[in-house]
Amino acid sequence: MKRSLITILLLTAALTGGWSVLCAGSGVRAEETSFYGDNNLIDPYQAGQIMRKFADSTAALFSDRAVIKDEAAGVYRLKSLSLKDKHNLQPGEPFAGQAVGAFCSGVLVGEDLVLTAGHCFKPDERGGPCERVKFVFGYAATRAGETPSAFPARDVYACSRIIAQRVQDPADKDGEGHNFTCRDGACTQAPVSGKGADYALVKLDRKVTGRPPLAISRVPVAKGAKVGVIGYPAGMPVKVQEEGASVRSVTRAGYFVTDLDTFKGNSGSPVFNMATMKIEGILVRGGVDFVYDAGSSEVEDPRNPYLYTPGRANVYPQDGGEGEDVTLVSELKGLIPQTEMEKYMDAMALPQPGKVKVVPAIYVPGQSGGQMQPAVYTVPDVPEPVSISI
Repeated sequence: MKRSLITILLLTAALTGGWSVLCAGSGVRAEETSFYGDNNLIDPYQAGQIMRKFADSTAALFSDRAVIKDEAAGVYRLKSLSLKDKHNLQPGEPFAGQAVGAFCSGVLVGEDLVLTAGHCFKPDERGGPCERVKFVFGYAATRAGETPSAFPARDVYACSRIIAQRVQDPADKDGEGHNFTCRDGACTQAPVSGKGADYALVKLDRKVTGRPPLAISRVPVAKGAKVGVIGYPAGMPVKVQEEGASVRSVTRAGYFVTDLDTFKGNSGSPVFNMATMKIEGILVRGGVDFVYDAGSSEVEDPRNPYLYTPGRANVYPQDGGEGEDVTLVSELKGLIPQTEMEKYMDAMALPQPGKVKVVPAIYVPGQSGGQMQPAVYTVPDVPEPVSISI
């Protein structure tokens, strides 16, 4: 807890350009319906300061048919339905009135690099062609509960090319499995051999401005670690989970299993280690999203939900279900250069409580040419805001 406090305080400075005390969330939580136990999904304005800032560096993936550019206004306009209308949900479901439109999630890991799930793109039949996919930053609900219907053109990016892609999934009920790896469009196939890593590293059409690339972990996460996620569940505006989830198991097949509250649109969402605040992986597979009453039985995620009575979000016990699968980001660490944030975080080799150590500071006093200044901090025995001497 002491180490996490210092990391978060230093990281706050990296994101904001100055030191500030970590703000807690508002305490508001959504209704009690979700995947595992209580619903821990919240809008970013309800989250703590760090995850709220991290959300700015995530992107929603849209088909180019779902966001149409208005040249005269300089914006992209969103075509969407509400969550309730698209999925025929019962009254009172969490976020039922919010718009849906995105089909996957992603995270900025370089100036023009986005990490997402492999099945969000062709040649997987569930994905879109690179040239037809738009990456939208800033797709978020406001404190007033409003969801955006248009995005400034500066916040919408195109897919330039897919640097690396991998999809490995077992055969579905029709006997058609997926197991392929692609580099710059050249793909190799292999026999299906169970679940495994699923990822895509995408180069955008230009560098992203005003949003810092986030830090990845370069070592596998441990079982029991507390994790959080940021993404676009069911295509809604970005949602954050920063509590209530942990790592159930870590496999040798390139992924780990969690009890995160995620939906299909979360594919490609960054999953964070809440102790280090680094990305441990990306969400790629999960359980049933919605269930419907079919008389004597329940129907799970039907293609046409309006054939049934209104449904509801599926609920598992906290330790129930098969869990949500997350590709280990260490699977493609060699393709992702160190970001400035990762360098800062790695430089924080924290001393023992009570010791003093000089470290590279992230705080930039004023606008003095953008130069980093040295700082001295003391790790206290009792967590408290860190004092800085310049």
